[in-house]
Amino acid sequence: MIPIRSKDCVGSGAKANVHKANETILVKVPNSSTIAEGNSPFSQEAKFYNRVLGEKERCPDIVECFIASPDFIFLSYCCNNTLAHRYFKYQEREIRPNGRPRKLLSVKEYEDPALIARWIQQLTSALAFMEKLGYTHNDLHPRNCLLDENLNLKLSDFDQATTIGQFLESLMEPWAIKLTSGPLRNTYGLTSARTEQFAAGTFLFTMVYGHEPYEDIHLEEDPIELRRRFRAFDFPELNRHEVFDEFISACWHNVYPNMALVAYDIKRKTKDIASPPRNKAIDHLKEKNACIALLQGGLLGPEQALSYQPYWQRYLHAVIGRFFYLWKCSFNLLGTLFCI
Repeated sequence: MIPIRSKDCVGSGAKANVHKANETILVKVPNSSTIAEGNSPFSQEAKFYNRVLGEKERCPDIVECFIASPDFIFLSYCCNNTLAHRYFKYQEREIRPNGRPRKLLSVKEYEDPALIARWIQQLTSALAFMEKLGYTHNDLHPRNCLLDENLNLKLSDFDQATTIGQFLESLMEPWAIKLTSGPLRNTYGLTSARTEQFAAGTFLFTMVYGHEPYEDIHLEEDPIELRRRFRAFDFPELNRHEVFDEFISACWHNVYPNMALVAYDIKRKTKDIASPPRNKAIDHLKEKNACIALLQGGLLGPEQALSYQPYWQRYLHAVIGRFFYLWKCSFNLLGTLFCI
């Protein structure tokens, strides 16, 4: 395990842990089980971030990445946690004996439509940018969207991201829908604008209604019935907001041929509703140098610290190491001769 116990852990999952490295930077590291895997989701996430870093123009709606490798990823810190965390505070749920939340009882408060409009604009903008790079996210969920200090949505967690046209294996109802006909019948199909817009529709439903589709009648506890309803296009009634409801329905019925048109249409329809974003400029070079300084200071252990030292220092370390190795061999040889 990478030794960063002294740093604050701000998130943990099955594949990786996230630590706060300083006031503006997070470091994401794979856990032990993921490190043992060859082509792991973590290394795929690093690959996607490096693809983004290779672009001249960045998307402000994707969390900023400073350095990405198969061993660690440095990201911009978003101080307002995840969107899922924000919505959880609006809900009343049963509590298990172990203190963990269970099924939904009620929604105590609904989000401001102006913020919802801004967030769905930012989400679809990020997805359209990914599509331009030839990728799909494949794991849209409020827990995978961060909120910065100005409550801008930043899409994150790209460990399930793939190039367009791969089998969708990371989502199920209500975030995806199985095909009912054709050669891919009874699968969720290939990753594409169809799968991404369906998930975007469920995402917007969750923001507008305060819970996932059919969670109010606890169908998450009956996945067979939930799957049956979705396959029959028996979706929840939409009656809270005309513009949002129309967009949700369009996404669920695969109206848009690509994510660029999804982003364009929702921006056009919500331009008079959305609160304007206030994006804070990030000095990418300054933050990248700060990440390198953290590595050189031993944040991720001595091996990573050495690999980010200047060339002369690494060369000197190698020479000294070789000297001590030869000295040890000579000492052992002399000891053997004297014993004889």
